[in-house]
Amino acid sequence: MLRQIRWIGCLLLLSLLFSGCAENAAQNQSTLNHPVIRVFLLEDAASASVAGSSLRVSLQMQNAEQIISSPRIGALPLYRRPDGWQLGSAHFPTGILQIQPGNDAGIRVNGLAYRGRFLFIPLADGKFNVLNDVDVDDYLRGVVAKEMYPKWPLEALRSQAIVSRTYVLYVAHTDGLTRAWDVYADQRSQVYGGIAAETSASREAVDSTRGIVLTYGPGTGKIFKAYFSSCCGGVSQAASDAFPGDPYIEPLAEHYRGPICSASKYYNWGPIILSKSEVTRRIHAWAVHSSSIQGRAAPELNITGIYRVDVQTVNRYGRPSHVLITDIRGIQYNWPAEQLRTVMNFDPGSGPTLPSSYCKIDAPPGSDSVRFFDGHGYGHGVGMCQWCAEARAEAGWSCVRILTEAFPQAKLIPAY
Repeated sequence: MLRQIRWIGCLLLLSLLFSGCAENAAQNQSTLNHPVIRVFLLEDAASASVAGSSLRVSLQMQNAEQIISSPRIGALPLYRRPDGWQLGSAHFPTGILQIQPGNDAGIRVNGLAYRGRFLFIPLADGKFNVLNDVDVDDYLRGVVAKEMYPKWPLEALRSQAIVSRTYVLYVAHTDGLTRAWDVYADQRSQVYGGIAAETSASREAVDSTRGIVLTYGPGTGKIFKAYFSSCCGGVSQAASDAFPGDPYIEPLAEHYRGPICSASKYYNWGPIILSKSEVTRRIHAWAVHSSSIQGRAAPELNITGIYRVDVQTVNRYGRPSHVLITDIRGIQYNWPAEQLRTVMNFDPGSGPTLPSSYCKIDAPPGSDSVRFFDGHGYGHGVGMCQWCAEARAEAGWSCVRILTEAFPQAKLIPAY
């Protein structure tokens, strides 16, 4: 009950950050428990292995609990039977299976160690999803070392910890309110590796920035979706260009960075050449996937062949923001440039992929190929450029200075 009260208090503070009215954040932070993040760890699994020195196993919403304890529990196979769950030699009825560690050692799922508890959610055909409910800072310790080189300067890692904390709390209190989980464990959200990914540097980066998030707006401001990517290539793009529907705000606007991130091998790249037939194939493969996810047919399902691809608009610093794809029937598709990168990288097989959408495109009528050249950067280029952060940390910048440069007009405040 005490944990629930503390969590409600943390939710209240975070709601104030969303409304821009957190007047007593600094005074309250020491009395609030950390938020818990629900990580979508495994999808459509047919089986899994679970190991730990002590396991507390129960069905969610039921009081009965079984403790499986041993100095060394080997990996126990977990799978579904028609009448419930089988975990090693133990059987449990049908329902949401909950497993949490009986000590501080964590649990190994499929050979990787994680903190927090696990929910195994039954699906059709004997499969199941796996969620990891984990303290936000425990989560971040397993994110920072996966999303940024752990040997980079501490101020760069601190910057990553604050950005990742802001991102996950924003998503948890927006998208997470309408589903059973908050974030994926991969690039669809942030890469999360659990205890196995932690380093002494990632732990220090998270612990030394405890509770700090980015906000924007009058007063204390509102928390926002703090994006980051590997290398901006000298020019970032607006979140509203890369991800239609996102707001255009100054911290997530397009900005000229110059050659700060030139140490990245992707600062300049290209040319990359794909046949028009291969581009058509990738578009169709993406459209099939998109249709299944959205539950409705994507227009691109009917694409018959690429006639030409043109950069339609660029932002104020010359980075492409929209492209126009014309098929051989004359049907046109107006896409954000970032969508073109996503589609070209969806099902590449053994072929090349696009590091970023910041490039020129040559695909005139009559040619049989699409040429991406004069390319710059790696990733979507929105928000904090990690290679810029590294360079500035090497130059002696603090994480506060790095972040206020990466997100102009943003503030850093305690959320818990």
